[in-house]
Amino acid sequence: MTAKERLLSAAKDLLWDYGYEKTSPKDIQKKADVGQGSFYHHFESKESLAAQAVREISDDMQNTLSAVFETDKPPLERVKDYLKQPREALRGCRIGKLVQEVSVPQNSLLPPISEYFARLQQELALLLQCAQQEGVFPLEADATQLAAAISAAVQGGYVLSRALNDPKQMEIATSGILSMIEFMERRL
Repeated sequence: MTAKERLLSAAKDLLWDYGYEKTSPKDIQKKADVGQGSFYHHFESKESLAAQAVREISDDMQNTLSAVFETDKPPLERVKDYLKQPREALRGCRIGKLVQEVSVPQNSLLPPISEYFARLQQELALLLQCAQQEGVFPLEADATQLAAAISAAVQGGYVLSRALNDPKQMEIATSGILSMIEFMERRL
C-alpha cells in the first residue's frame, strides 16, 4: 500500500473506533506508519483526509446496499435481507455514529453520510412500494415512513448495543422491526 492508502485505511479504522473529534493527525500518522510530512503531502488537513475516508466508507456501504437490494429476490425479501445482515453492533455504525459529534455537521464529512442515509431510505421505500404493487404488502402502509423506521431501528440497535454493552440489542431491534413487517405482510 502507498502512504496515501495507509493514511486512508488508518483514518477509516480510527474514525470508526474513536470518531472524528478524538482522532488526531498524530494518531493517524502512527497507525499508518507515516511521518507528518507524508501526511501533509497527501492531505492539507485532518478534515480533508477524514472527508475522503468517509466518502470511501459511504461508497463501500452503498456497494453493500447494492449487493442486498439489487438482486432477483422479491422486493420484501430484500428488505428482510437488509435487516438480517450481520453487523458489528458494539463498534457502532461506521458513519452513523459520526453525526452525533458536534463538529461533523459543520464540516465536509456530512455530505457522504447524508448521501448514504438518503439512498438507504429511498431504496427501502422503493422496495416496499414494489411489494405493495405486487399485492404482498398493505397499500395503507406509508412506505416512506416505514423506510425511515427501518433505518432508525438499525441505528437504534447500534446505540442500545453500545449503551448496554450487549450486541444482542441489535438483533432485538432488527428482529422487532422485522416482526412488524411480517405481521403487516400476513394481514393480507
